[in-house]
Amino acid sequence: MVSNVEQRTDWGYDYNVKLAQTAENVGFEYALSQVRYLSSYGAAQQHESTSISLALLLATERLKVIAAIHPGIWEPMVLAKYILTADQFSKGRAAINVVSGWFKDEYTKLGLPWLDHNERYRRSAEFIEVVRKLFTEENVRYRGDFYTVNDFTLRPGPYPVEGRPYPEIFQGGNSTAARDNGGRHADW
Repeated sequence: MVSNVEQRTDWGYDYNVKLAQTAENVGFEYALSQVRYLSSYGAAQQHESTSISLALLLATERLKVIAAIHPGIWEPMVLAKYILTADQFSKGRAAINVVSGWFKDEYTKLGLPWLDHNERYRRSAEFIEVVRKLFTEENVRYRGDFYTVNDFTLRPGPYPVEGRPYPEIFQGGNSTAARDNGGRHADW
């Protein structure tokens, strides 16, 4: 069910910076940038999550910003490079939230394959494995059902933060597949 409560938010840059700075000033540690590629559930305007996350990271000093991303729309090597860049610019405050996908039209209208529920989580598991390797290893080799990497090294790597080897990886969901995948592969 979609709420019919009038939206009191603004999708614009200035408003989102104000929210992020307020969250930081009152003690929030994290903020999440969601993403919809097609407008949905009353949100006619939505930014791409990694871009707005970088903007918010650059407008704050301590807030960690988590960008929601979709395997199947993003390639893990491209996403890892983008997040490592944001991590360097923000001095170690970039993170991702891997969203396995539920909105079929976002995939099919882009000409991308729509996988069944459990396959989407299997693809997400491989995606997280590849991204983590790219964050932490050199000469990465990976051969899975969804992704292949042949002797690939990303530089620069993660910004050095004591006790944090790479940008944090979140994954949510409440299905059995989501809980299993999050527990096995994500950090949070």
